[in-house]
Amino acid sequence: MKNLNILFLFLLISGVSFGQTTSDRFAYTDGNLVGNGGWTSHSGSGGFIQVSSGQAVIVHGSGSKEDANISFSAVSGSIYYSFDFSVDDLGNPYSGTDNEYFAHFMVGTGSFSARLDIVPPSAGGDFNVGISTLESSADNTWPTDLSFATTYRVTVKYDQNLNQAQLWIDATLETDTSILGSDETDPGNAITAFALRQSTSSENETIRIDNLVIASSFSQALSTKENQIEGFSMHPNPTDPGYVTISSKSNSKMQVSVFDMLGKQILSSTVRDNTLNVSDLNTGIYLLKVSQDETISTKKLVIK
Repeated sequence: MKNLNILFLFLLISGVSFGQTTSDRFAYTDGNLVGNGGWTSHSGSGGFIQVSSGQAVIVHGSGSKEDANISFSAVSGSIYYSFDFSVDDLGNPYSGTDNEYFAHFMVGTGSFSARLDIVPPSAGGDFNVGISTLESSADNTWPTDLSFATTYRVTVKYDQNLNQAQLWIDATLETDTSILGSDETDPGNAITAFALRQSTSSENETIRIDNLVIASSFSQALSTKENQIEGFSMHPNPTDPGYVTISSKSNSKMQVSVFDMLGKQILSSTVRDNTLNVSDLNTGIYLLKVSQDETISTKKLVIK
């Protein structure tokens, strides 16, 4: 049983397919995304979408153009993509009118659906996100502005029958606040791939993406979300060898295990003061498993 648990944790961090669900945690060596985990380039110049510290990095801008996709079997009804993302600090709020989409569904290497883009804020924040069912410009934008260098979980649904996209930010239930893209002519596209896209935008922003899930239900789309312990957080991450701070809304002790990329447990510790000593870990990507109050969270730990 112990070996099966370790194998399962290793599969979670590596990114695998389970039935109707495809996931990727981008636990690859720093460098090109294409060539890892089934990702292929379908447009633009190759080698521009990079993996850095266990995240896929989209950099809009002249000379940095590549479209890459991961394909999967078609499903009927609705299909979802969900991932964690952050936008690097631009120094000033996002502005301009050339707001390029960076993630979307598609059929083969064309017929794009459920396009997601970064757009200017509307109420004093740093930026916002928009969703479009079919067009290259957003049909609708999120009602609350977002902040640079902050991680959010975005979930997007595309109803292939009704030909309409729907977007949530940091949702836990499908009934949570969401926005809709335009209701286009029925039926919609029969989706067979998810893509990441680089282009040239007004701000040429940098977007960091992690913990991608493609699924046929809302619950599946959130089923591999990192944090199951309420309020779970870990920082700094990536970190230099030393200490990381682990916290949650509970004051109970945490049992922490760290696994390497081969699934071998290399550290086990009981944490009571929110501080974990990782000074003996070498540079690389690890899986941190935290147990507290009969709940579990897993998170990538990057030692740089």
